[in-house]
Amino acid sequence: MQNDKYFLTYNQQMRKLRNDKKIECLGSKHKQILVRTGYFNIINGYKMPFVSGNDSKGKHIYLPQTTIDQMYLVKQFDDNLRSLLLKYITQVEEEVRTLTGYRFDKVNNNGGITWYDTNAYNPSSSLQNKMSTISSAYSELSRSQLDYVKFYMSNHKQIPTWIMLKVVNFSTFISVLQYSKPEVTHSICKLYNMFDNNGLPNVKLLIGSLHWMRKVRNACAHNERIYCLSRSNDGRRHSGRIFEKYFQELRQSYHNDHEQRIFDLVVYLKYYLPQKEYKTFIEEIYAMLSALERGIHPNAFANIRGKIGIRNLDDLRILEAFPKPDINYNSFDK
Repeated sequence: MQNDKYFLTYNQQMRKLRNDKKIECLGSKHKQILVRTGYFNIINGYKMPFVSGNDSKGKHIYLPQTTIDQMYLVKQFDDNLRSLLLKYITQVEEEVRTLTGYRFDKVNNNGGITWYDTNAYNPSSSLQNKMSTISSAYSELSRSQLDYVKFYMSNHKQIPTWIMLKVVNFSTFISVLQYSKPEVTHSICKLYNMFDNNGLPNVKLLIGSLHWMRKVRNACAHNERIYCLSRSNDGRRHSGRIFEKYFQELRQSYHNDHEQRIFDLVVYLKYYLPQKEYKTFIEEIYAMLSALERGIHPNAFANIRGKIGIRNLDDLRILEAFPKPDINYNSFDK
């Protein structure tokens, strides 16, 4: 068939890029990029920022002087962004799981009411939600091959809360937190200074930010493109942009976009990271973006910056400079 894709040698792939797509791809350096990354991964994966339009036949027209080197720079940027975000997400995830386990047991008679008892959860939550969460946790524990889970299964009458929360999927953990008693969610909101405009604990921000963190983490783990990841408000709870206090302080144009993007995660991390760590994070992502800006076509960079959800690179500095109380971990036991 006309649209079938046939096998092409690396030299034929390079010729196709030059002749059909007008993308510079010539010499051993460019061939090495194709060999190491694969045509699909580098071209189909990272071509869109360089597309300026379509011809009369519907084929893509690329920005002038587009080269495979520039596409490779975008791929490298995306790889580095993926690693950076995964590093901080896993750090925050582990911390919030630990905090939740401690507070969950403390408010439930110091562990006297077990996590698999519906009485350990918010009385206002439906029985169905609580039972579904407990069932998911049981199922994931029973399938676990971890040595310490097998040990507790064989030698104890129950699995402690901290082990359950460490083992279950991120999604199940979020459900446990969401349906926990208000003393649990509120204490974590207070620790991270998550308050709404009325000064009340912003549980919506807590749960919504963790859900987006989970979405990004899963994309990172599956080696998906990260810079263009987004999620619209599709009517489900905890989907779409959360206009919390830092977004409210940023320029008005941020309010016109209701999709969650990577920049939303950058904003959320301001709550979860101590000031010094957040400053380091912002410096890392700013340096990565600045290096990319110097290496590719300005229009391509503008496309990537927009997909990330950043209106201007200086907004990263503005966000970092917004004052906030540092996280007082010593107060969490009170």
